[in-house]
Amino acid sequence: MNVNILLRLALFFWVFTSIISCSAKLENQFKNPPRQYKPMPFWHINDSMTTEGIRQQMKDANDVGFTGVSLLPLASSGTKKGTSPQFLSEGYFKCYQDLLNVAGELDMKVIVYDDNDFPSGMAGGKLEKEFPEYTMKRLDKIEKEITGPAVFTDTVKAVKLMAAVAMNTKTLQRIEISSFVKDKVLSWQVPAGTWKIMLFPMVKDSFHKKYLCVDFMDTTGVRHLINLTYDVYARRFSRYFGNTIKMTFFDDVGFWRHPHNWTGTFNEKFKELNGYDPKPYYPALWYNIDPETEAIRNAFFKTRAELLAEGHPKLVAEWNARHGLKSTGHPPGNYDPTPIDMNADIFKFYRYTQVPLMDAIINYQFGQNGHKLISSAADYYDRPVVSTEIYGAFREASFDSLMLYRPMMELFARGVNFVIPHGMWYDPTRVGIQPLVSPYSEKLKPALPAYSEFVGRSCMLLQGGRRVSEIGVMYPFEELAGWFRFDNPENIRQGFYVSPETDYQEISNLLTNEIRRDFTFVHPEFFLEDKYQIGKGSVKLNNRENFQEYKVMIISGCNTISYLTLEKLKAFYDNGGTIISTTKLPHKSSELGADDKVISLVKEIFGVNPLETDTVSILSNNNSKGGKAIFIPRPSKESLQTALSAIPADVQFEPNPAAVEFGKFSCIHKIRDGKHIFYFANSSNETVDTEVLLRGKLNIENWNPHTGTISKPDKVAYIKKDGQIYTRCKLNLKGVQSTFWTSK
Repeated sequence: MNVNILLRLALFFWVFTSIISCSAKLENQFKNPPRQYKPMPFWHINDSMTTEGIRQQMKDANDVGFTGVSLLPLASSGTKKGTSPQFLSEGYFKCYQDLLNVAGELDMKVIVYDDNDFPSGMAGGKLEKEFPEYTMKRLDKIEKEITGPAVFTDTVKAVKLMAAVAMNTKTLQRIEISSFVKDKVLSWQVPAGTWKIMLFPMVKDSFHKKYLCVDFMDTTGVRHLINLTYDVYARRFSRYFGNTIKMTFFDDVGFWRHPHNWTGTFNEKFKELNGYDPKPYYPALWYNIDPETEAIRNAFFKTRAELLAEGHPKLVAEWNARHGLKSTGHPPGNYDPTPIDMNADIFKFYRYTQVPLMDAIINYQFGQNGHKLISSAADYYDRPVVSTEIYGAFREASFDSLMLYRPMMELFARGVNFVIPHGMWYDPTRVGIQPLVSPYSEKLKPALPAYSEFVGRSCMLLQGGRRVSEIGVMYPFEELAGWFRFDNPENIRQGFYVSPETDYQEISNLLTNEIRRDFTFVHPEFFLEDKYQIGKGSVKLNNRENFQEYKVMIISGCNTISYLTLEKLKAFYDNGGTIISTTKLPHKSSELGADDKVISLVKEIFGVNPLETDTVSILSNNNSKGGKAIFIPRPSKESLQTALSAIPADVQFEPNPAAVEFGKFSCIHKIRDGKHIFYFANSSNETVDTEVLLRGKLNIENWNPHTGTISKPDKVAYIKKDGQIYTRCKLNLKGVQSTFWTSK
C-alpha cells in the first residue's frame, strides 16, 4: 500500500479517536463536574474566628458542594460586630493561614477579597491613616451672580482649583478667570452685564463608610492601596498563588454615592485626549452652554472613563497577572441605564480585568436588561470567563430553593459561567445582608448539593468557545454622556438619569425576553477599530476564539452619536447591511462642530432629515447593494420582530413562548471545539412547550444539568426553511427547569 495512503489513514484514525476520547471526557465531566466549576460563595466574617470554627464551617460548606470561599472581612459599626481578629492584623493572618490549611486538606479554593467590607479602597482604614492626601476627591461648583462693571473678590478653598469661569447670563459668553487667582484669592474686574461667576474647586470628599476611600483614578494612591493590601497577602501567602488561591475580588470600585468624583490630573488628561484646555468648558457639567454642549460633555466623561479604567482596575489586574492570578470584581451599577455617575463606562472599566463580573443583587431580576453589558464587554475582550456575584439583598421571605435557580438560569443565558453566591455568614444568626445561602440555612441546605452540581455542569459547558450572535446593538455612550449633567434637578437615582429617548435597555428586553434573539452590545468607540471589519452584509468581530458576525446593527434611541461611528455604520449599509434605528434618529455629534455631518449621514442612510422625522410612522430605505435601513419610532415586539424577519435566526421557536412577568424563557447558543451548545432555560412557573428549529443538520443530544443525564431527544426532523437546512426538535420544559442540547 502507498506510504501516503497509510499516513492519511493513520492521521484519520488519530483524529477520529481523539474526537471520541474528547467527547467521552466531556460526558464524564458533565456527569461529575470538576470542582473548579462549582459555586464559591462569599463568607462574611461577622464574629471572632477560631481555628475550630474555620475548619467546621469550611467542611460544612464543602459537604453541600461549595468548592471554595471568598472570605469577606467586615468592619464593626455601632452594634454591628465586624471581623475579629482585626483585618490585616497578625491574628487575622493567623486565621487566614488556618483557612488556607483547611482549604488544602479539602481541595477547596480561596478567592482573596481585597478589603474590609465594601467598597474596596479603604485598606481597613490604613489608607486614610497613612496616605490621607490620596483619599477620594470631588468636584464642587460655587456660583455667584454679579452685575458689572464691578470687582469680584473671593477666597479659593480647595485641594485644587480646576477652573474658574465667568458666564454672561444673556449671551452665554464664557471667560476663564482662574489665572486671576493670587495667594488663594480670586480678584477679577467684571465687565458690564450680568455674569455667573463659577468656581470649580476639587475638595477632599467625605465617605459613606467607616473609613475614607482611595481616589480610584489616582495611580499613585492606588499603588499605595495595593501595597497595603495585595502586597501583604503576597508576602505571606504567595506559595498558595496559582493553586489554592487563583483569584482576587474587588468590590464597588466607582462612584456610588459620590457622583462628583474627580482627580487632580483631570485637566492634563483631558487635554491629552481631546487636544484642548477643558477649563473654559467646566460649566457644561452643570448647564447647557451652547449648541456643542453634548460634545463637550462627551469629552469630559470620556476623560473620566479613561482615568478610572487606567486607575484601580488596571493596576489590580496587572498585579494579579504578575502573581499568576486573575482579578474579578465589579463597579457599582454595572447594569444600570447610565454608567456616567456609577462606573464611567462599563466597557472601558473592564479593559484589563481578567474575569469581568456581573453583579446580580438587590432583588430578583433587578437590572436584568443591563446584564448583557458585562458579557458583551467580555465578548469584545475575548475573555472566556464571566463571573457573577448573585443573591445579595434578595428578599429572604421569598427566597426558597427555586430562587437559587431562577436568576442563575437567566444569567447563564446572558453569558455568565462562574458563580460567587452571596452568601455565607460566620455567625448565621446575625445575617447583615439577606439571604443566607449556606449549610446553616434550614430551608436551603437540602437543596444546595444538587444546586452546586447544576452550577458545575452548566459552567463547565458554558466557559470558553464563541457565542453565536448575529445582532449588534450600539451601546449609546455618546447619548448617555451628552445628556448627563451634575445638576440633577429631579434628584433621579444614580445610574438612572437618562434622556427620554434612551431605550437601549428596553430593546435588550424585547430581543432577549420576547423575540428571543441573542445580541451583543457594541461600544461605538471600539467599533471604529480594525477589530470590527465590514464584510458583505455583515460586521465581523475578529477575536481569536469568541469571534462574531452581525447581520443587523441596531442604533437605539438617541440624539447624540459619533459621526465617525455613523460613517462606519453607513459603510456597513452600503455593503448590504441592515440597520435598525428606534425611537429617535440622532442629529447631534459627540465630536465638536460635526452636527451637520450626523444629519447628512442620517439622510443618506434612512432617507430622512432627523430634525423633520415623523415620530409615528415606520420608515424604511434601501440601496442597490441590498442594504436596508429601518426607523421604528415606537418599538414593540411586533415591529422589531418584523424588521428582523429578513434575517433568519440561528435558533427559532414555533410557537414563540409567551413572555410572563415572573421568570423568563431564554436561551444561548455557543460553539466550542466545533461542538454546538444550546442552553434553554425556563425560570418561570409555567411549562414551555414548543418546537425548536436549529440552523444546520445537527445530531442533537439532550444534556440535563439538573441530573447529569444524557439522552436522545424525541422527534428530531430536518426541514428546509428560508433556503437553509434546520434541525427541528420538540422542547418541553417544566417550570424552573433548563436543558442543554449539544451536537455530536
